[in-house]
Amino acid sequence: MKDLSQEIRSSNTHEALGKDNKKLNAMLHCKCPVCKEGDMFKTSALNMSKFNELNKNCKECGFDFMPEPGFYQISMFFTYMVGVAIFVVFGFLTYLVFNDPPLWVYYVTIFIPTILSTPWNLRYSKVVMLYFFGDIGEGQ
Repeated sequence: MKDLSQEIRSSNTHEALGKDNKKLNAMLHCKCPVCKEGDMFKTSALNMSKFNELNKNCKECGFDFMPEPGFYQISMFFTYMVGVAIFVVFGFLTYLVFNDPPLWVYYVTIFIPTILSTPWNLRYSKVVMLYFFGDIGEGQ
């Protein structure tokens, strides 16, 4: 009897972890929060002219990626937070690795990673906003 209850508990835990893992995987690949299959963005993050353009609807399930006008404006707070974190981390690493170098070294080692990470930072801020604050329902 004890073995059966442990097996039930472990299978429930495995199902819960599988569901969370699927959600995390969908977030990392910028997929629809409902069906976790359709692409949220029209192009790749490497397309510098259109990297931040969302599809209007999910091509798989029809979910509207724009829940309301101005929905993604708040995602700029997340973008700012990640940008500041990049500045702090790379500034601190520059100080440690180069033993307090001249100012131009700080500029190079902070601004290059910040500029290179901008497309992903902007995209993932929208993904986080939609997954956590979009009205996708509890059962999804």
